[in-house]
Amino acid sequence: MASRRSSSFESHELLDTNHNPHVKSNIPKPVILRGLVCILGACLAALLLLIFSIVHFNSFPKKSLHYSSDLTRNILVKKIHSHNDYWRDRPLYTALSYGVQSVEADVWYLPEQSKTDTLYVGHSLASLTDERTFQRLYIDPLSNILSRTNPDSKFMSLSNHVNGVFDTDSYATLYLFVDFKTDGDALWPHVYNALEPLRSKGYLTYFDEDEETWHNGPITVIGTGNTPYKKVSELRKRDFFFDSPLENLNASYPSTIGPIASCALGKLVGEVKEISGLDDSQYQKLRKLVDDAHSKDILTRVWDTPWWPKIKQQNIWREILRAGSDFLNADDLEYASEFM
Repeated sequence: MASRRSSSFESHELLDTNHNPHVKSNIPKPVILRGLVCILGACLAALLLLIFSIVHFNSFPKKSLHYSSDLTRNILVKKIHSHNDYWRDRPLYTALSYGVQSVEADVWYLPEQSKTDTLYVGHSLASLTDERTFQRLYIDPLSNILSRTNPDSKFMSLSNHVNGVFDTDSYATLYLFVDFKTDGDALWPHVYNALEPLRSKGYLTYFDEDEETWHNGPITVIGTGNTPYKKVSELRKRDFFFDSPLENLNASYPSTIGPIASCALGKLVGEVKEISGLDDSQYQKLRKLVDDAHSKDILTRVWDTPWWPKIKQQNIWREILRAGSDFLNADDLEYASEFM
């Protein structure tokens, strides 16, 4: 017992000694002072650097720190197709903010409602308004964006390349799908002419049938829905292409007419019943169709995939991508961009 009390007493005494202000520290005062000086010096240097950076950058006009094409800076391009893009609060711009490389606009020509060549954009007649037009939602914004990525400057005069909409990849084309909702032949000349502001500035990808050469541009236009195949195929300098049928890619659909082929998932592989996604036979069928398209230099897009439950959608998306399909068709762009 005495031994235990002695040990306990010594422990308390040690604690008291460590907290006794009169007990001298083993660290020499010069060392402590040098440490304090170093810390104060580092803080002072950091403060001076901060002050210098503020003064330095404030000496520039704010405008000079920005550059013309910085609208899409830091945005990485993703092979996502913005299905029914016009549904978004900010059509086109929302898609670009997620790096989406393909957008879709449903276009209507209703001469009985307008004596002009106005093209309305919307999913149904109930969604059409005078303000939501093809020119206002797509043509004008694209012209504005491309004028920013291709500024009239002494520096751009050194380039023979027309920049695209993405600052991080100026060679990436943006696919603009135009879904013809009304009669194709009647709608055709109005859509074709509506693209003139982009065409006249060399912004459209085109294929020259006479020279058999591609000329890549910032925008590649793909007609779908009621787009008249004959009108597209007859173009000699083709800057308007056809959305080919992925389920039936015969000789009528070369890549020079239809560089992208699309189809609804159910039409390709039948109903997907399991929450786990495609069964093996469905996957193999999809893989074969995608491989066949790629062998013809045609990109692919599979649409109308189940959206609920989410786990089923995820499983199907994974298998579509695993099969090698190029564009992920999506309504929820934020969700799709995170999935990619």
